[in-house]
Amino acid sequence: MFKNYLKIAYRNLVKNRIYTAINIFGLTLGLTCCILIFLQVKDELGYDRFWKDHQQIYRVALERVYPDHINLYAIIPDGFAQVFKNEIPEVEDATRLFGGGNFANTVLVGEDVYEEKQVVFADSNFFELFPLHLVEGDVNTALYKTNALVLSEKTARKYFGNNEAVGKQIKLNGQDVEVTGVMDDLPTHSHMNFEILATTAGQPFNRNPTYASFSAMTYLKLGLQAKPEAVEAAIPSLVKKYAAGEIERNTGVNFDDYTQAGNGYKYFLQPLAGIHLNSQLQAEMKTNGDIRYVYIFISIAFFILLIASVNFINLATARSAERAREVGVRKAMGSDRGQLIAQFLLEAIVLVVISLALSSVLVGLSLPYFNEMAQKNLTLSLDKAIELLPWLLGMGVFVALVAGYYPAFQISSMRSVEIMKGKLNSSRKGQMLRNGLVVFQFTISIMLIAGTLIIDRQIDFIHSKNLGFQRENVLVVERFGQLENPNTFREEVLKLPGVLNAGAGSQMPGNSFFGVQFTAEGNSEVMTGKGFSADDFFLEALKIKITEGRSFGEEFNDSTSVILNQAAVHAFGLEDPVGSKIYSSADINGERVNIAYTVIGLAEDFHFESLHLPITPLAIFSTESPVGFQAFLALNISGEDAQATVAAVEILWDKFGQNQPFTFSFLENDLNRLYKSEQVSGKILTSFSILAIVIACIGLFGLAAYTAYQKTKEIGVRKVLGASTSNLVWMLTTNFSLLVMLAFLIGAPISYWAMGRWLQSFAYQTELNPFLFLLAGVITMVIALLTVSYQAFSAARANPVKSLKSE
Repeated sequence: MFKNYLKIAYRNLVKNRIYTAINIFGLTLGLTCCILIFLQVKDELGYDRFWKDHQQIYRVALERVYPDHINLYAIIPDGFAQVFKNEIPEVEDATRLFGGGNFANTVLVGEDVYEEKQVVFADSNFFELFPLHLVEGDVNTALYKTNALVLSEKTARKYFGNNEAVGKQIKLNGQDVEVTGVMDDLPTHSHMNFEILATTAGQPFNRNPTYASFSAMTYLKLGLQAKPEAVEAAIPSLVKKYAAGEIERNTGVNFDDYTQAGNGYKYFLQPLAGIHLNSQLQAEMKTNGDIRYVYIFISIAFFILLIASVNFINLATARSAERAREVGVRKAMGSDRGQLIAQFLLEAIVLVVISLALSSVLVGLSLPYFNEMAQKNLTLSLDKAIELLPWLLGMGVFVALVAGYYPAFQISSMRSVEIMKGKLNSSRKGQMLRNGLVVFQFTISIMLIAGTLIIDRQIDFIHSKNLGFQRENVLVVERFGQLENPNTFREEVLKLPGVLNAGAGSQMPGNSFFGVQFTAEGNSEVMTGKGFSADDFFLEALKIKITEGRSFGEEFNDSTSVILNQAAVHAFGLEDPVGSKIYSSADINGERVNIAYTVIGLAEDFHFESLHLPITPLAIFSTESPVGFQAFLALNISGEDAQATVAAVEILWDKFGQNQPFTFSFLENDLNRLYKSEQVSGKILTSFSILAIVIACIGLFGLAAYTAYQKTKEIGVRKVLGASTSNLVWMLTTNFSLLVMLAFLIGAPISYWAMGRWLQSFAYQTELNPFLFLLAGVITMVIALLTVSYQAFSAARANPVKSLKSE
């Protein structure tokens, strides 16, 4: 019996080659998209799940509440790890990581100098919570020795080749350290990012725990039955117990008054496996993903699969009259409904199996291009193929049931007498179903196109928005402050052709800025903001405008001077800020000292952080101040021959750099990395949007062809009676145009709402212009009409004699 079903299915598919090819092509594209999206989503969902007991491990994050804004941090005060372990019963163990920013570290191995950015300091018990395998050394003691570090296997081979690394002495940022272990390379599927793991044992910053300054990524391992909510509930009392005194010393304000003024510290736990997709906090070790895009991609895969299935349904219903006669004859010959359902479903399954096989080949061919677009390293190995197999089979069954439902259950349910009388052919039910499915297809297509246009517009807005400083043609040289004669180096740089200006700062826009707390003269209210230090030339080099007062200058002693941005002035409520005094404490020679700073100028608000965040209060200190230091040199260059300028700066660095590697970047590229997730997702969304509308148009092409075929004699009669080609084309395309218009009326409001929600993730966003949604509708209409018009024009140009000869 099955062999007979298969033989009939084969004959039907071969007999209708055009419709078979259209269905296979559409399903193959749809399944290919779904498999690629599945690999992407699976990769995103797999972060940090390889760690042993990852379900019990949480990272402590901080919601720092200020009177006028909120900041979220991935780092917390370093003293709380031990406090939480000692005083919260649910916490079994705790460990910390320090560093992990995008700062360059110098490693000296013999006479060879290396630059490493992926360097972190870890507590001695780090491997107890995160058990990385050590190919050299003892995992139980590697981090317990002072001035020790563990290298990744890749880094160890870079430094020492195939020789044993353990026991070797190297210098890290000028400090002698011993290699005590070589660990497996950290899997890429982790929110962590390090190649060198140095120990905190014996480090000066680890001697005196703090409870108000944020510096450590803190991880807790909870008991098997412990609830994270119970840990979070226990933290506030510990904050008051341990942090209140330090906050009062730093601010001079009673802790209760401090919190009543609108300040607060709300600590919360993040599941380890959820950090990558659900955490976009300040001071993350690397750029994380976004769970919203995972949902978007899953939705796209589902809708593309439905669009491909709808093609099958539409063509099946369009040909239902022909198949109905077959059903009528078979019923008259004794076939029961179950046999007919099996026959129709088998045809759908055969198409899906062929499409799955073709899509697997297409995935293999397209995966390198998809990896380049998604900035991934996805593979389709045998293990992954086996892992993917159940999902593919499930998807195949889903498509077969969705696509084969109507012919299998609807046509087979009709009585043979009604079928023979042509009742099915005259029914409006099939036509309404086809129209509804076409509207569904193009509703999804319009939504995807509109979403793509909005994302592209927001990315363009980010690139074109005036950030309040110059970001083009700014060359950033790292480790400037480590030079023996930084000022002389700057003076020599200015002599190079193509260098217009140069200034040094502790941070560059887009980096993490340190936190500062101030009290205004005559006011006990504490204002908290961000801060960085700049030399006398930095603000001018980046063209940051001073709207009132002055900038730092060589002719002044600016060790106790400060420049505020407009947001800080508003937060202070200062009516005449220039010349006023504000007070902030700092650690000087191990003592906490309250320093009176004089406001010498006001800077125009500029976006020193991502556009996801609003502009917050900012204090700019001089590099001469107690908190001042310089890490970067920003060079304003002409841009006419940037490569030649970089080469000239590198030659100069070799004379001043004490054998340190020359490391540079362009500020514009650094800023663009803040929006990597949006850029990658935008490219993927654009690609799949195009494929979605292509798949929809494939079905529309087949449907239009069949419609034209059904109206062959009507077209012939109309031509004989004098109808022009344009009249006939209009007749054949009007119905499809109305369907696309209806799809626009449904899809535009939905996409407007969805993209409005997406834009809310940006503090500064492009206008949600209705014209873009209209453009999405016009694009869809044009593509649909071009698809239909070809068939309509071919039918209208046909010789009416041939159309009517059977009459």
